Amino acid sequence: MTYEEAQKILDNVNKISYPKLQNIVKNPVYAQKLYEDFSGNMGELSTILQYIYEHINIDNQNDVSKIMLSICIVEMKHLNMIGNLIKELGLPSYYIDSNLKPWNTDYIKYDTGNIKETMQYNIYLERESIKGYKRAIIGTRNITIQRLLNRIVLDERTHVDIFSRLMNENIK
Repeated sequence: MTYEEAQKILDNVNKISYPKLQNIVKNPVYAQKLYEDFSGNMGELSTILQYIYEHINIDNQNDVSKIMLSICIVEMKHLNMIGNLIKELGLPSYYIDSNLKPWNTDYIKYDTGNIKETMQYNIYLERESIKGYKRAIIGTRNITIQRLLNRIVLDERTHVDIFSRLMNENIK
């Protein structure tokens, strides 16, 4: 997959807008659960730093490196939206998980030597992220929060598709 092909896929999905949050009632208990999606070991912050690390360190695969940066930018949007949601629900957007453990660099996999294995790991990260968002969707009755999280899930599924294509194209 070329960078241009991946960017076209990302651009098409980006045409679907993210719902604006409405009728948010303070709910610190629910907000604390969202910390996992925000900055848990497989949350948005971890994903961003994983993908930017890969962008910087994947050598001799310029298209893959550029794809990682494009997907990282989408993940930054997610981090921003979830952080703002946590604030609206009544908690600060700290970089902690739902057990209040601070984010740390142990959450990053520092190995990009094998692109196929790297993409397998990225697929795993995205699928875990989808599971987390599905739990969060079930955990709220607020329809606009559900819609926002479902829209984020669409992005994560798109990332799985792109990583799957990269993995299956026998990249060295």
